[in-house]
Amino acid sequence: MATPKPKARFVDFAEMLSVDTQQDTAPAPVQGGILEMDFSLMESFPNHRFKLYEGQQLTDMVDSIRQFGILLPIILWYTEDGRYIILSGHNRKNAAQLAGFTKGPVIIRENLTYEDAVLIVTETNLRQRSFSDMSYSERAYCLAQHYAALKSQGKRNDLLAEIEMLLNPHDTEENSTSSEVQTKLRSDEKLGQNYGLSRDKVAKYIRISNLIEPLIFRVDSGEIAFLAAYDLSFVEDNAQQHQIADLMESDNYKVDTKKAELFHSYYKAGKLTDTAIVQIISGEKTRKPKSSKPQPVKIKPAVISKYFTAQQTQKEIEEVIDKALALYFENQESEVTA
Repeated sequence: MATPKPKARFVDFAEMLSVDTQQDTAPAPVQGGILEMDFSLMESFPNHRFKLYEGQQLTDMVDSIRQFGILLPIILWYTEDGRYIILSGHNRKNAAQLAGFTKGPVIIRENLTYEDAVLIVTETNLRQRSFSDMSYSERAYCLAQHYAALKSQGKRNDLLAEIEMLLNPHDTEENSTSSEVQTKLRSDEKLGQNYGLSRDKVAKYIRISNLIEPLIFRVDSGEIAFLAAYDLSFVEDNAQQHQIADLMESDNYKVDTKKAELFHSYYKAGKLTDTAIVQIISGEKTRKPKSSKPQPVKIKPAVISKYFTAQQTQKEIEEVIDKALALYFENQESEVTA
């Protein structure tokens, strides 16, 4: 049963930017309206994949909000069970709280599916962040969700158009048509161009989004190279991915490009057993077998000059050495049998 919606309270722009330490009741969802809400009533999006700002970037946002307030409203999802979940604005809420604010302006959306909510989270992050500042996992997650949305036209495109208007309300005229707004939205090819990515690179990012968190976070930290992560992503069995992650954690094993290629090929061939995983990650499968051939022996020039002249050819020298060795081993054999 849905929780009764509390009464809405609209605020003007001046009041929206003010700091009020008194608690307020949650506003009722009103489509397209900007309201004010206590931060304590807002929840982070489940399994939010985007890291909060740190360091100078966070300090700058705190200083800006302290001086000007929150200029871009936080977008919330009002769920059927009466929760207010943040879709866009995790960093604004965090920075505002550090600046001493207890509430901020919000736009509330309802009647969304979980997939719609995920799309808003990823699309707004793509639009508001610098792609180069994102971690590998954030890029992969964004691009994968964007690609999934492009595969479902109609309703999804309408939602993207609405996101565009929410983020850029002054750039959309009242008489703009949905198709006109659509021209601003990224296609898969345009997305790659905007961030200097080839279609191949976009495809690789989408693939590594299939890695479990313990593995893709090792890509973020640099423990697994990007191309190695791409090959590793072809191991589509989550239990086997967890086994690889557990071995990296417990035994401090590394996964380099060669090992990742082996994981890929063994999985594709249906030969990636528990034993094979251990052999690959430990390096046993990558070691070259010891050669049974005798190693070449080099004779120092000082030894050669001691017994041979400069006029003698290499063939003559080899023949003499061969005869000398034959005589040596013949004498050794005679001593043993005597």
